[in-house]
Amino acid sequence: MRTGGPARQVLPADVAPSAGASRAAGHLASPAGRAARQAGRIGRTSFVLLVLGLLGGGLVCLLVVNTTLAANSIEITNLQQANAAHSQQVQQLEQQVTAAQSAAVLEKEALKLGLRPDPSLTFLDLRTGSVRNGQRSGRHPRAPAGARR
Repeated sequence: MRTGGPARQVLPADVAPSAGASRAAGHLASPAGRAARQAGRIGRTSFVLLVLGLLGGGLVCLLVVNTTLAANSIEITNLQQANAAHSQQVQQLEQQVTAAQSAAVLEKEALKLGLRPDPSLTFLDLRTGSVRNGQRSGRHPRAPAGARR
């Protein structure tokens, strides 16, 4: 309800004509009116189909991208796990090599192979050019007199 002004009177010209009255008027009943109405429907229908097709295509593209990313993510995870396992294996092998290169292990392996330390060691000092005879420490056992060198 409006306040502050005079009430408007509804005149017969302000009333919209009924659907039957517009058909009776004949402006849409003509062949040109029907053709215009069909063209409007066809244009609207084709636009709606275009929009639905674009939306459907977009959803299919999103599904393909999502599936591809998920598959690649699984592959990356598997490769990272394999890389970690290989890294551990490399560390273990490096530790074994380091342990095998120690002097004590080399000496044991040499003794197992029948190698004996040389009792007459000679050292050359490259700075001075002098030759010195090495003194044997009691650490290495002397080779027996009949042992082969």
